[in-house]
Amino acid sequence: MHRPAISSALVAVGSVLAATATLLLPALWNKAPFYYWDSVDYIYLPFSWDLPVYRTVGYGVFAGIGRLAGTIWAVILVQTVLTVYVIRETLAVFAPLHPDRLLVPLALVLTALTGLPWAAGQLMPDALTGLIVLGLATLAFGGNRPWWTRWPLAAATLVAVSVHSSHILLGIGLVSVLAVLMLAGRLMRSELRLRMALPAMTIVAAMTLVIALHWVTQGRPQLVQSPSVLLLARLVQDKIAKRFLDDHCKGEGPYMLCRYRDRLPTTANAFLWERDSIVEQLGGWTRLEQEAELIFERSLFVYPGAHLLAALQLTGEQLVRLRTGDGISNELAWLITDTLKQYYPRDFEAFTASRQAVGIDFEPLNTFQVPLALGITLVMLLAMPLAWRRRDLRMAGLTTTVALSLIGNALICGVLSNPSDRYQNRLIWLSFVVVSIAACPVALAVAQSRTRRRRTSRMAAFGEYSGSGDGVD
Repeated sequence: MHRPAISSALVAVGSVLAATATLLLPALWNKAPFYYWDSVDYIYLPFSWDLPVYRTVGYGVFAGIGRLAGTIWAVILVQTVLTVYVIRETLAVFAPLHPDRLLVPLALVLTALTGLPWAAGQLMPDALTGLIVLGLATLAFGGNRPWWTRWPLAAATLVAVSVHSSHILLGIGLVSVLAVLMLAGRLMRSELRLRMALPAMTIVAAMTLVIALHWVTQGRPQLVQSPSVLLLARLVQDKIAKRFLDDHCKGEGPYMLCRYRDRLPTTANAFLWERDSIVEQLGGWTRLEQEAELIFERSLFVYPGAHLLAALQLTGEQLVRLRTGDGISNELAWLITDTLKQYYPRDFEAFTASRQAVGIDFEPLNTFQVPLALGITLVMLLAMPLAWRRRDLRMAGLTTTVALSLIGNALICGVLSNPSDRYQNRLIWLSFVVVSIAACPVALAVAQSRTRRRRTSRMAAFGEYSGSGDGVD
């Protein structure tokens, strides 16, 4: 009686494991997890809980999996399994075929054609960004599924939201989008009903968890750390800070930055990270935080047009910056070596022997991946109004959610931080998922057509054979 259920469960586990192994191929080829400049903070954070001023503690707690297992590979494995699991749940709700028939082929597509496996194999929260989009959409549109499928998905989505401050903003925005789609469905008197209780609860629970984690580890019950210095750096790059200081500084007051107004760097990174940077000369992030917040708020009031234009330009730039391999460099060895050697000696040895330590050329990969990703995204955008016109509301909702998540991610990261390839690369693979699901009915129709043609051909051949036999008789 229970054999079909056991067999189905074994098939599901097998497909998840196979898809996980597929997404891990680049990291296995590298012989070590991939590291970004910020990865050093997540190496030592589970040991010291010394939180840098521009981090969220969530991914540090998640990276504690590595401390428990004694290797960073454990973190990579867990985040890859979570990714595959959420993709499978998305296929179960939106795809017309059984998810276990599609999961491994889709994993092969994502591994060969997108930056997802490079993010999944990296010690960075970027690996989990796409899970927020798929998780919330699947919870909302798959509200009629049994609770034992929905609650684990909500837990996985909660983890993804809680590991980075930009994830929290993205999650809030997506819940708002899904709520609007729910209201639109009711106004259209659609049979499809979005259930928003669990997605909304997931975001609230994630925010509560982040506040609690900061309280326990840092003694401060805060949701996110102030982004004011990051915003100031962006104003320096956009020349808005220079304009504001020229208009408001008399001599060396009233701002500390007044005496630097003619020496401001041209990029945000130079303002923040260069040795002997202005931030460092002024005593660091904490000391500059209040002034940065003041300059941002007052400049927003005085120059709203300049801020709006800069936001549009930065969002547009971020939308098309999506190259794979951003920050996966051998140049960071000097930064990460001592920390990695101290906390994970075996992983340190693996890193020194890895291909990243020698240097990986991502140019051949990006030569076809970038235009392909832009093309697939364009196909998705063109398919979106078609889905609405055909009243395929489930597919239309998924497409709309993913499209708006790409824009929202570009807005959040481009404006609040600064455009970077890794920010959009961490989400662009969602376009491939949507287009793959949308292509399923077409592929299914083609397969059925071929089956009918073969059947007709066989029947015709059998008829000729039968006719020939009658003649002999």
